[in-house]
Amino acid sequence: MNAVHSLALALALAFAAPVHADYLPDPAAAEAALWASPMVAQARGEFAAQTLKSQGLQHGQAEWAVSADVAQRRIQTTLRESQAEWGVALSRPLRLPAVAAADRTLAGALTAHAEANLGEALHESGRQLLTLWFDGLNEASQTQMWQAQLQLAEQQLEAVNARIRLGEAPRAERANAEAALAQVRLQQQQAGLRMQQAHSRLLAQFPALPLPPDRGLPQPVPPAGSADAYVDAVLEHNHELARARRQAEVLQAEARQLAKRRNVDPSMGVFYKNEAGGDEHVLGLNVGLTLPGAARRYNQQAAEQLSATAQDAAMRLEQRLRQEARADFEAATAHAANWQQAERAAQALEESARLAARAYSLGEGDLDQVLLTRRLALDGRVQARLAQVAALAADARLKLDAHELWPLDVHADDAHAHP
Repeated sequence: MNAVHSLALALALAFAAPVHADYLPDPAAAEAALWASPMVAQARGEFAAQTLKSQGLQHGQAEWAVSADVAQRRIQTTLRESQAEWGVALSRPLRLPAVAAADRTLAGALTAHAEANLGEALHESGRQLLTLWFDGLNEASQTQMWQAQLQLAEQQLEAVNARIRLGEAPRAERANAEAALAQVRLQQQQAGLRMQQAHSRLLAQFPALPLPPDRGLPQPVPPAGSADAYVDAVLEHNHELARARRQAEVLQAEARQLAKRRNVDPSMGVFYKNEAGGDEHVLGLNVGLTLPGAARRYNQQAAEQLSATAQDAAMRLEQRLRQEARADFEAATAHAANWQQAERAAQALEESARLAARAYSLGEGDLDQVLLTRRLALDGRVQARLAQVAALAADARLKLDAHELWPLDVHADDAHAHP
């Protein structure tokens, strides 16, 4: 088979991508990378700190207080006697049962909010991972495509030289073929550099994650199921909405706690006094009441206002998330359709380039026509490849948001178990 026939065959097969489903990160490796990401690490630290604060809140803020006094009693008698006296006291505020229950409710709400915040950090890290991952896949795919184009350009130059040796083409065509080869080589080098930069960005954010495999990409398919079912699945697992709801619950619990603390705060203690130079010993109990002022009422009203505002914000967030989830589902469907159209156009342009190369091998047409059709086929393939990656990325994003891609649900045990 001569160089011209090799070129015609290569034009027909250059862009045929093998189908392989393993284009996403390994689930175990992705989960480990997400838990080790900076955003999740910070959220885990905040969760651990909030867990300790909640434990302190459950135990209460009341603490024992110890006091002592020393006095000198001077008795105005003829003897003008002076007697040393001293006393010690031990007291502690009492936490009423209703206040203790409100504190425990607030502690649970704060822990749940920290848990939801950790889940949101895990979800956002998953989105970052997918974005960086598909950037790397896209650049790797572009690099492979330009490598195939480089081989075609080299075969094209060989075909031109063969025709020149046979006296079937002018020598000027060699300069055109060499220029086309130089342009393709430059594009291939630039694509390789972009791929290295994309991989560097991925490793900078997730250093333990293996790089995307050097494999072909599968054919995108429209998302399964209905938009309504997808929206329900997203809202069921949405950490952003859960965090907003937990925040409203925290503010509501704070308002209840402040309402319970508007009553008097009792305290009780024991005391011992040594008086009259040691001749008198006094042992007794003391009871105190801290009377609430206007500040507690205003603090409660402010907490109730913040709670109502947070509940309204959570409702508006749910509406927005519903719209965004439906739009994502429709966009993923459109991306799959766009790829199908782009793929058909690319195949038609590649067939045109193949026919032009075939005609050139038979002595018909000229090199400019071959280079033009090959350039159009390349542009069409570039658009199809971009549409393919975009469709696969949109589908992966749907699965991530619906918690069908990686385990993203967070529990207290999980937060402490991961390194």
